[in-house]
Amino acid sequence: MASTYTLCYITSCCAMVFGLTPTTAQTQNALDFDGVNDLVRAPAASTQLVGATSCSLTCWVYPRNAAPAYPDFDGFAGFRNEVDADFYLLQIAPFNIIEGRLQNSDEEVFTVTYGGLVLNTWQHLGLVYNGSMLAIWYNGVEVASVPANGIITDASVPFYVGNVQFQSVPFLLNGRMDEVALFTRALVADEMECLMASGPSITDPDLALYYRCDQGTPGGNNTAISTLTDLTGQVNGNLEGFALTGATSNFVQGMFFGTTIEDVWCDDQIAFQFGDEVVNGPGSYTATFTSSSGCDSTVVLNMFQGEVNTNVVQNGSLLISTANPATWQWVDCDNNNAPIPGATGQYFQATAVGNYAVIVTQGCSAMSDCREVTVVGIGEHDRTFVSLSPVPASEALNVELATTSQPVRVTVIDMSGREVQQNTFANTGRVRLDIASLSEGTYFLRIEAEERTNVLRFVKE
Repeated sequence: MASTYTLCYITSCCAMVFGLTPTTAQTQNALDFDGVNDLVRAPAASTQLVGATSCSLTCWVYPRNAAPAYPDFDGFAGFRNEVDADFYLLQIAPFNIIEGRLQNSDEEVFTVTYGGLVLNTWQHLGLVYNGSMLAIWYNGVEVASVPANGIITDASVPFYVGNVQFQSVPFLLNGRMDEVALFTRALVADEMECLMASGPSITDPDLALYYRCDQGTPGGNNTAISTLTDLTGQVNGNLEGFALTGATSNFVQGMFFGTTIEDVWCDDQIAFQFGDEVVNGPGSYTATFTSSSGCDSTVVLNMFQGEVNTNVVQNGSLLISTANPATWQWVDCDNNNAPIPGATGQYFQATAVGNYAVIVTQGCSAMSDCREVTVVGIGEHDRTFVSLSPVPASEALNVELATTSQPVRVTVIDMSGREVQQNTFANTGRVRLDIASLSEGTYFLRIEAEERTNVLRFVKE
């Protein structure tokens, strides 16, 4: 039973799988800021914006400051010299307000705000300037905008992460940052959604700065690291104030990133292509797909070995599959495993001597061993031999035999076919079986006495 996958782009870079729902995946590192003295400074990085008629700043943020108030505002990222080169994102009061600002080389100031920030959760922010409008984007949607104009020509201003410097006052972040990127173009909706799904492509010609924050060991000793790597190769950021060890003020587990798909590998499955890899068994497979906007989408396919319960309990001519839930097809082993018409239930009552098996489908399909039926007519419901009470049972199960037998062997079998309890009683026609320790559910009871075997089903509540 082979899986069918269709990989597509629906505005964002995403993977759709037939019959399954993709979920976010692939944990990336992030950088944790303590709100006291942690910051990243990339010196004179504004040179990347000089003369640009449009630009965009994007990042994932995880803010923690529930009561920002001057001078305890929280800077996310950007440039700020309060004169002629501002382009930043900032958390101000009250806690849910995001401020974005552009100040051009003519010292004109344009400010846009949005009141949708959420504490203690990852969210994607964007500040986009297209030459005439300045807009805030939140989780892939444009949520606020104001008219704006001009360019930046000052090449001396540092780029900050986890800080927006206001004159001599640092606005230090209490929270986490991930996937910080600066572009020299105005991003549009499909690009924003693609960035949320996968992050920037380092081959993008308009990508000016890109701090992935994936360095180090999450929560480990990272004291040997002194800079935050710019994957464009332009300006690395200096790590200032970080402990770089422990669960805070350090590289930590970051944003869940990309898409993962989970599926089951069946033994009869045919290998298939997944990106550049061939899926030919259980394992983890990764593929990267590029959208029309140039962003990469990473999709991880986790294939797990399919398990099918093919256990069969036999009571004379009655065969019982212990798989449930499932679908069943009983077959005649003596007729080249031909399906028996109408024999599609969990129980199969043979009407002729022979060998029989069942094909069980539980996501995957598998066939049981063949069982030999030598006598017909003795079934599960032969109550003249044995009866059970109460039905259902909770603490104890009474097993009543038609005659006194010696010995009597009683075995409890769970729905996976595992024998979970076995007792032998001597010279008795009635057995009281303690089942208090069994979990709730359905079981089979196999009673062997006087060279006869009977199997009954009971429910433990």
